[in-house]
Amino acid sequence: MEFWHQKWSTNQIGFHRPVVNDLLAKHWSTIEANQAANVLIPLCGKTVDMHWLLEKGHAITGIELVEEAVRQFFDEADITPAIQKEGVHQRFTAGDLTVLQGDLFTLPANAASCEAWYDRAAMVALPSTMRQAYVNQIHSLCAPGSVGLMITFAYPQEQMQGPPFSLPDQEVLALFADRFEVTLLETLQLEDEKQRGISELTSSVFQLVRI
Repeated sequence: MEFWHQKWSTNQIGFHRPVVNDLLAKHWSTIEANQAANVLIPLCGKTVDMHWLLEKGHAITGIELVEEAVRQFFDEADITPAIQKEGVHQRFTAGDLTVLQGDLFTLPANAASCEAWYDRAAMVALPSTMRQAYVNQIHSLCAPGSVGLMITFAYPQEQMQGPPFSLPDQEVLALFADRFEVTLLETLQLEDEKQRGISELTSSVFQLVRI
């Protein structure tokens, strides 16, 4: 956890993108999330994808460990949220936008009632030892029938120290198959990223429906 606090406190946030993710824009309509769905965004940082989903008519519930990231998100959007303490978490709220600040894994199941979810770089930010716990928590925070869009990366793990960590397609299937219907929507070769010394890097897009 200290790793992410240090990244934000020293502004080492190259993982943040100031534009809407292309794969979100391309595939969100494919998963056919109800327009009225409350969308869960775990480990949201200050992603502008939240604004894009709000513009689509969704309510948003982001979850972010680092308070500095949450405050930057609202400050950069010139939004003043209401802030409420909830146990070891804080709830930042402005209209249909909520960000829960604190540890994703200690949130109670009733903290967010969501019918859709979006993971751009959350699961790949976690080491392999935490992945099953992540699947369990997403399952508990989303209602039956909830549909999710998840974007992953895969590469020879020995060639780069994560995060992002490599998450091969077969591992996604193994982790989610018991609790979600899993559909692979697209896999892309990322040529631009090979400058990091990685021999092969792919990105996959999944639709996951909670059973």
